[in-house]
Amino acid sequence: VLDAYDHRDRPVSLVHADDDRLRRLAVFDAVVNNADRKGGHVLVSGTGAVRGCDHGVSFAVEDKLRTVLWGWAGQPLPAPDVDDLRALTVRLGGDDVRVLEPLLTTAELDRLCWRLERLLRRGRHPRPTTDWHAIPWPAF
Repeated sequence: VLDAYDHRDRPVSLVHADDDRLRRLAVFDAVVNNADRKGGHVLVSGTGAVRGCDHGVSFAVEDKLRTVLWGWAGQPLPAPDVDDLRALTVRLGGDDVRVLEPLLTTAELDRLCWRLERLLRRGRHPRPTTDWHAIPWPAF
């Protein structure tokens, strides 16, 4: 994902597996605008399922995507993900949005829908922006 230097000016490399389970988690992070996806926030169950362990640094109105899962940045979204994003868009346009209304502000819900539309319009995994620290620190 990247080569950099740590706080002691030592070289470090950040890598992750090219694993479809991680890629789907990266799509989820883009949808919810996760601002803190560290390596230690990715759990693998005994059955091999990948789960994201998060603590609520998500759904901000401002673009704050910060993750260690940038390995697919700029790559096309696979058709199953596009289908899932479209289905979520439909659900949020209907009565299902009521489940989120007590949890998120109107602005956060609007921005969630905007992020979904942007992902579908671009059809690609997002790229890090230059005006935001795209990697959480520490990364693990």
